[in-house]
Amino acid sequence: MLQNKGQSAIELIIVVGFFAFAFLIFLLVIHQNTASQRYENRNILVQEIALQIQQEISLATNSINGYSRQFVLPPSIAGVYYEANIIDGTTIYIYTDDEKHALSLPVSNVTAEVIIGTNTILKINNSVLLNP
Repeated sequence: MLQNKGQSAIELIIVVGFFAFAFLIFLLVIHQNTASQRYENRNILVQEIALQIQQEISLATNSINGYSRQFVLPPSIAGVYYEANIIDGTTIYIYTDDEKHALSLPVSNVTAEVIIGTNTILKINNSVLLNP
């Protein structure tokens, strides 16, 4: 009789351990899935911001002298801060502070300093100026 109680206790421990392990694996799979989705979402948002800047510069380049416009860049990308720079007047480079996301795109020749927030773009004497 005592042996049956001991065997039942061991079986209970095995069953509870198995379900705890299965639950832990389930949580791990869900965590991996949501982390992957967050990563992909941030990649898409980085691309959208880079394309927005590229399109604003392209629009100014193709406009007449005297063109002026303001556009706003968000302060963060899905909760992660980022920076955007114009390199040598021909490339927009965006990267997140966590160094997990980055993108560069070509742009027309522009004299620029990108500001996170409100940006002003102008075309004066056939030159495009971003935040002069």
